[in-house]
Amino acid sequence: MNETLNALICRHARNLLLAQGWPEETDVDQRNPNYPGWISIYVRLDAPRLATLLINRHGGVLPPLLASAIQRLTGTG
Repeated sequence: MNETLNALICRHARNLLLAQGWPEETDVDQRNPNYPGWISIYVRLDAPRLATLLINRHGGVLPPLLASAIQRLTGTG
């Protein structure tokens, strides 16, 4: 895959993640040139930020097991 196309794929993926509420520190990269278009996503999340992303990803309606795990993770349950 040429480097320009790879850069466009990574930038587009990062922009999509940011639009969905991922932190600005999110990084997208292609680690394995044998799989063109496959990307890796790197970001550090503390417990509250991870909880927010999971809740938003599920439209605010979480399966009970996930809701329980988030409560334990954030110390709210």
